[in-house]
Amino acid sequence: MIIDAHMHIWDRIHGLVKGELPVRPLGSGMISIGEEKMLGMPATLNGCQALAEYVIGEFDASGVQAGVVVQEYLDGPQNNYLLSVKNNYPDRFFLHALPDFFNVNGVVSEVKELFEQGFQGLKLCGGHLMGKIDLNDEAFFPIWEIMENDGHVLAVDFSEGEIQVPQFDVIMSNFPSLKVAIGHFGMPNRGGWPGQLKLCHYENVYMECGGIIWLYRSDGYPFTQAQEAIKKAANEVGYDKLMWGSDWPRTMVDFTYRQSLDFIRDDDSISDNNKQAFLGKNAARLYGIQLEKSKLSVPLITEG
Repeated sequence: MIIDAHMHIWDRIHGLVKGELPVRPLGSGMISIGEEKMLGMPATLNGCQALAEYVIGEFDASGVQAGVVVQEYLDGPQNNYLLSVKNNYPDRFFLHALPDFFNVNGVVSEVKELFEQGFQGLKLCGGHLMGKIDLNDEAFFPIWEIMENDGHVLAVDFSEGEIQVPQFDVIMSNFPSLKVAIGHFGMPNRGGWPGQLKLCHYENVYMECGGIIWLYRSDGYPFTQAQEAIKKAANEVGYDKLMWGSDWPRTMVDFTYRQSLDFIRDDDSISDNNKQAFLGKNAARLYGIQLEKSKLSVPLITEG
C-alpha cells in the first residue's frame, strides 16, 4: 500500500514567514505573503482551505492508503483542526503538531501538552528558524528526550544548504535513537547534499521526497532529474531510508497529485521491492501505520 509521507491540510491560513511576514488567504487559491500576492494552492480551493476531505479524495482516486501531515509556519498552526481530523479519520492520517519553537522558554511545556492531546510527532521548520534560533539550543533537549523515549517522530525541513546540519548532528549525537524524517529530500539542488542526506546514516533518520517535483519543476513530468536524485540517495543510504511524499496541495499549482506519484510508480528502473519500500513500507515502519492490501488507481476518463 502507498503512504504519502509529506502533505498538508489546514482549515484557515494565518501564517508567518520567519516569524515576521504575515500570510493571508485571498480566495481562489491565492494568498499574500507580506505585500506579495501569489497562487498558493490550486485555484479550485476557492476558500483557501485545504481540508482533509479534499485530500482523501485524491488518496482514493490514486490508491493511497494514508497521509502524513507535516505542518508549516507558512500556514499557521493547525493543531486544533488536526485534532478534529484525528477524531473523524483516525486511520487516514499520521498527524504532527506544530509548536512555537520561537518561544524558547515556553515551548517545552507546550510540547508536553500537545503530546497529552494525542499527537505522536512534531514539526520543526528549520528554514524559518534560520538565523534566529539554533536547532541545537539546549532549551530544546527535554523535547528530544521525551520524543526519543516515547518513540515520537520529528519531521524537519532544513534551510537551504548544509548550515543547519552540524546543529542537527549535535541533537542526534545526544539522542541517537530519535525518530526523524527529513523533508524536501534534503534540498538536493539547493546545496543540501551531501550533508542533509548523510544524516540518514543515523539509525532512525529517514528522508522523504515531499516537494521534490517543486525542486525540479522546470523538468516537467516525469521529472528526470528528480528520479536521478532518488537513485543517488538510494546508492548512498539505501531505499529502506527513503519515502515518497507529494507536498499536497502546494505542488499541485504546477502538477496533479497523480503525477507526483506516477513518476515513481511508473519508473521501470526501480525494482518492485524498492518501490514498495519507497512508496509505503518505510513510512509504515517509521510512523507505525498498519499496511492494508494495495488499491489500484481509479482509471481516468481520458484513458477510455
